[in-house]
Amino acid sequence: DGGSGGDSDSDDGGAMNPSDLTDRHITKLVQVLRTVQMFKAPDGSCLSPLGEYNLNLGIRKVLEPEYVATARDKPSAYEGHPFVVECAVSLGGKDAKEGLNVFRFANRIPLLFEAGADVSTRVATNKIKWSSYKMDYKRDKIGVFVSIVSTKIPYKGTGKEYIGDDITEISVSVKKALQQCCQQLRTHLQKRNALRDQKERKSKLTKYIPDVSRSLYDLLDGMRKRRQEAAELESTSLSSPRKRPRKNDSDPSYQRQQQQAEDIMEKVENGAITVSSIKKKLEEAVDVQNSIEEQEEARNSLKQQRIPLFIKPLFDLENGENDIEHPLFTFRPLQ
Repeated sequence: DGGSGGDSDSDDGGAMNPSDLTDRHITKLVQVLRTVQMFKAPDGSCLSPLGEYNLNLGIRKVLEPEYVATARDKPSAYEGHPFVVECAVSLGGKDAKEGLNVFRFANRIPLLFEAGADVSTRVATNKIKWSSYKMDYKRDKIGVFVSIVSTKIPYKGTGKEYIGDDITEISVSVKKALQQCCQQLRTHLQKRNALRDQKERKSKLTKYIPDVSRSLYDLLDGMRKRRQEAAELESTSLSSPRKRPRKNDSDPSYQRQQQQAEDIMEKVENGAITVSSIKKKLEEAVDVQNSIEEQEEARNSLKQQRIPLFIKPLFDLENGENDIEHPLFTFRPLQ
């Protein structure tokens, strides 16, 4: 624009010839461009990610795990290059090894070497607290799947064998996607752990039922013998002083308790209550309590149950008047 020569070294924002820029000017220009908000970050419309549906379907077909959760973080960009991170976390499965098993993909191509230095392995090992999601990363068979799609994959080394963790945007996106997967699995794992604890509790109670039955019968039989001895001693005594009435003899609840105690002692004496009968009643009580807990757990699971929904793309459709545009897809209602 023909700025004056005297203003070429000033910082007032006047027009300058690019050949006249000094190092100080270039540094300030870079700082200003980093803070300006007028340029939008690239979106993910130019990318072709694998898709949560295909990722979930492939994992279930190959590994046949017990649980699978998938998530996709929102598109982001680093150094002007857009990227999308898709993750999946699985539990169990045939031929699965204990611990963390990380599977990495870059632009749909699997990465097989230098897994320890990859951003996916670093995040899964160091930045995800698996115990908070009811998972034991040393004993459980956990599969971690990370797919990164970008116009420029920031490979490290000439062999393009891994993606470094020095790019903060990618590292944060991988962490968010993995956390979303873990949060989905935590609900299922809480149900699994509740059922496991319930079975362990029933097993322990059943284990001690014989000992408890014998102890209860011995206690009741001892009470019966002491009552019998007291009655015999009272009947053989010729001049026993008249007993003073107890304070609670007129209380209806006390009278009921005394009557119940008399009935129990009579059943022990005539053989209606034995060790086997006590054992049977305790086993029935454990079964009833177990069924109540199962019904309560079933009611809670029905309230929290969600059915996953996957939207598959449809092409070559006419009438796009009602299209809903998104960086990753176009939603077109069908009549």
